Amino acid sequence: MSREYKVDKEYSFVEILRYNLRMWWLAVIMAVVCAAALGGYKYLSTRQYVENEMYENKQQIVASLFVSDYSEASVVERVGNVMKIAKSSRTYERFCKNTGYDITMDEYTQLFDVQQGEASGVASFYVTFPASVGDAALVDETIAAEFTMGILEATIQTCEEVIGISGVSILDKPYVTSEVVKLKTYTITEDDFRKGVMKAVTAGVLLGIIVEVVFYTFWMLLYKKPKNAEEVREFLDTNIIDVLKAGEDNENAFKKVALYLKDDEVSCNKISCITLQCQKKDVALKLAMSYANEQKKTLYVDLSENSGSETTNSISAYVLGEKESVQPAPMNEYLDAVCRNLAEEEGMDIVGNKKFQEFIEEMGERYECIVMNAPDAVKSPEAYAAAKLCNKTFVVCGRKSVKNETLYRAKNTADVNHIQIDGVLVYEL
Repeated sequence: MSREYKVDKEYSFVEILRYNLRMWWLAVIMAVVCAAALGGYKYLSTRQYVENEMYENKQQIVASLFVSDYSEASVVERVGNVMKIAKSSRTYERFCKNTGYDITMDEYTQLFDVQQGEASGVASFYVTFPASVGDAALVDETIAAEFTMGILEATIQTCEEVIGISGVSILDKPYVTSEVVKLKTYTITEDDFRKGVMKAVTAGVLLGIIVEVVFYTFWMLLYKKPKNAEEVREFLDTNIIDVLKAGEDNENAFKKVALYLKDDEVSCNKISCITLQCQKKDVALKLAMSYANEQKKTLYVDLSENSGSETTNSISAYVLGEKESVQPAPMNEYLDAVCRNLAEEEGMDIVGNKKFQEFIEEMGERYECIVMNAPDAVKSPEAYAAAKLCNKTFVVCGRKSVKNETLYRAKNTADVNHIQIDGVLVYEL
């Protein structure tokens, strides 16, 4: 029977959606942060313009010219001609010649305004001061009045040249006026201000949710480790024995593990512990101690690389035929232990040796439980070789340290070697 071979987790759209829904609290935080940022920016940037009505005291020199019936044209046309003449280059040149001002044509036309307020024969001239355009400046009332009078005189002289008769005369000589005017500045109502802030807050909420979904989805796809214990269970296709946090692997916790791995149908319960990138290296020993506390005669077989260098209870020389027997070292009344000696092995494989299998079978007649602790399965295949000699096998892994690929490869190796993984003990480390 062929089995599916996986080395990585592929998330479906439904799984991505489900994981994001589980992170609703992160979406709320991001929504609040973005809403505060956008709403706060909108508030600070527009608050100063709410009902922002600014006024200034505007001072002007006012003068006017009366246009007589010098032709049969309408009064609007006659006054319009005079207004255009006042802004013409000929009048500008005459103004400069009469007054001695050294200004440009553009500066001349920007310093005054001429209007026909109603259908009458009067053209009104307005010069605002203080004013400055380019190099031209009208700093006070006297200069502004002289400037205005110069415009009137130059306009009259040009009109006499163009029209040919004396059809334009001064009606009002320059005089000062002062009025409070409303400046044309950007302003919004209080209601518009509130609506703008609320729109920014709403946009911030939506942006925060989108940011959370995008970044968490990318993290989920790029983070090649289990997101939770359920994923560990899914990768290994087995049951979760327990999920332990730091400091929770106490006597009561291992009583649960011992109860889960209990097998009353065999005379000797042989249990293999497969470690996958877990910081905890004493899980098998604690399990053996738990069975010993039940007054079950238990043998702890330590095959880890750091098991020690003792020769009295070492099985290395015995398996290699250099010693006739092994005397397990008593740890208490119900618990004995044997270990290995790497120096004696000289690189030889003792777990796969037939004599090691015979040793385990022999010990099965003397003990009620045998618990084997092998090296990390990522570094050594001895864990799987030991598991083939046992009737119970469980995996120990650190969720935050083990990779998805490692879990998949462990499951694939177990399936190929017909090893049934009975459960997994997950450490949240």
